[in-house]
Amino acid sequence: MPVQQHVLNWLYSVLTSEYHDVNRTYGDVATVLARYPTLAPRTDVYTFPNGASSLLIHLTGTIPTLFRGTTYRFPISIWVPHAYPREAPLVYVTPTETMMVRPGQHVDPQGQVYHPYLAGWGDFWDASQFHPQGQAQGQGQWQPPHQQQQAWDRSPAQQQQWQQQQLQQRPQPQPQPRPPPPPQNLLDDTLSLEISSHGIEAPPIPPNPEKDALLRQLAQTLASIRQRSRQQNESSMAGLGAQQNAMLSAMSAVQAEMGQLTQLSNIINSNTNILHDALRKADSVIEGSRSHTVPDIDELLVAPTVVSNQLYRVVAEERALGDAIFMLGRAVERGRISPAAFAKMTRSLAREWYLKKALARKIAQGMGLILQA
Repeated sequence: MPVQQHVLNWLYSVLTSEYHDVNRTYGDVATVLARYPTLAPRTDVYTFPNGASSLLIHLTGTIPTLFRGTTYRFPISIWVPHAYPREAPLVYVTPTETMMVRPGQHVDPQGQVYHPYLAGWGDFWDASQFHPQGQAQGQGQWQPPHQQQQAWDRSPAQQQQWQQQQLQQRPQPQPQPRPPPPPQNLLDDTLSLEISSHGIEAPPIPPNPEKDALLRQLAQTLASIRQRSRQQNESSMAGLGAQQNAMLSAMSAVQAEMGQLTQLSNIINSNTNILHDALRKADSVIEGSRSHTVPDIDELLVAPTVVSNQLYRVVAEERALGDAIFMLGRAVERGRISPAAFAKMTRSLAREWYLKKALARKIAQGMGLILQA
């Protein structure tokens, strides 16, 4: 009978975790499941005799076994170890509630099967095959591993009736004649009194005073220890309550501070974003200004009004005339120009310088830059 595909997929996924020879174990277990549809696979924890536990493949169910011309279906349990096929599978006979294990040559009282095929598995592991029916038939050639629990499950009346039937079935032995009793000698006989023990009760066991004293002392000690522990716990409750209140208040303060820090962090993040945007704009302006021509300084220094612009020009001319007269004086001192030329040029420049200063003063008064006395 073919095995369902989801069972085979589950079996292969389980074997790939810890089993050494996955392909061989998968093939043998799949063959057994296909050959015996009454066996069901699952995973269970198996505890070895040394106390170690492992999660193994567990096959449970019944297999047909021929015994004295009659086919029996024995419930068995097969555990596949991780080192399979180098280690033999572990086979157990699992009786039901109405059965019990009958120990035999190849089955112990716990139901484990010790078949020669399993005992010699390690020597011929590469040629050994997973064949539970042959192993069960081999151990069943002598006697079935199960027997019905009949005599133990009957009521006392039924059991007595069954024993009487067994006694009736047995051949009754022939009674033999008793030998004649010897003559009674009253002088040599000893006096023997038969006392019935049915009506006499055993005397009560006297109390042990040492045991009672030890028990009382132990009870007092335990009571004192409990009282001290209770007092210590009650005395420490006040301090623990104060610590709890302090921790709760500190936790609320920490939460409030965390909220303030969160708000401050949000403000800093927004300011950082604004600063980054301004820096990007400034960088773009700097990059764009590099392609422009450098403007003239005179074009940049322009007054906001016409009168202010006129005042700017008049003051500039007045300062220029003053510098020119100063430089003419230096030139006369060094002999660069003659005194006559110096006097002539100084008179014309001084006249113009005076007019410019008067005009600048008038414009400044008109603009309110100079207050009249």
